[in-house]
Amino acid sequence: MAYREVGRMEYDEVVRRWQAGESQRAIARALGLARNTVAVYIRAASAEPATEGEAKPLPRRQPGPALEQPGPAVARLAPYEAQVARWLRDERLKLTRIQELLGQQGMVVKYTTLRRFVRQAGLAKAPKSTVRMAETAPGEVAEMDFGKLGTLVDATTGKRRTVWALVIVLTMSRYSFVWPLLQQTLDETIAGLEATWAFFGGVTRRLVLDNFPAAVAGTDPLAPRPTRGFLEYSQARGFLVDPARVARPQDKDDASYCTFFL
Repeated sequence: MAYREVGRMEYDEVVRRWQAGESQRAIARALGLARNTVAVYIRAASAEPATEGEAKPLPRRQPGPALEQPGPAVARLAPYEAQVARWLRDERLKLTRIQELLGQQGMVVKYTTLRRFVRQAGLAKAPKSTVRMAETAPGEVAEMDFGKLGTLVDATTGKRRTVWALVIVLTMSRYSFVWPLLQQTLDETIAGLEATWAFFGGVTRRLVLDNFPAAVAGTDPLAPRPTRGFLEYSQARGFLVDPARVARPQDKDDASYCTFFL
């Protein structure tokens, strides 16, 4: 019988994801392990006594608090829900026109607030090209993507070089950070992420990213896994890596995709 050698990093990643609340099935799929193997690791982490100089296994993290209630601006629109529904369904008015009509009735509200109210109340159908993502708590999830900024001419060689933008978007607030880079290498990506965490003032618990060679090993269409280098970085910074599947934009919030021009 052949045996597979398991490194400490892989063991730690199983325990980290289990402490974050992931199921054994999700952990096995994310790391390419058998569910029985994941169960063995979790049992060992739960019962393993700590040796001298080694920290005890952490208890499993409990689910976070429920999301906050809608803001006061959205709550003030509740009495107008039936009227807004009629404007949308029967008169097929645009939100900009509905915003004007509400203002004439003394209900002055921002367009973004009105749009959020309509979505939360289920008064409008979501675009077919967009997949509705689950609501997340502040600091829970960030999405990483690359966009092409344009090209620059190297003054020394005369060659044209592509300039990329590393884009990090906080899923909850849509607050974003852009970092220019010339290559999508591990070193440059980590440098961009370090600048991102400094800009945001902290690290999110989970990072959703596209499949690119510096961060994702191989081209598994169903269960992409992070490379050893990027996994080491994620463990050092304390966030979980969640690669999107190849050619599956539904795995990410479409609102994070941007087009850049010089």
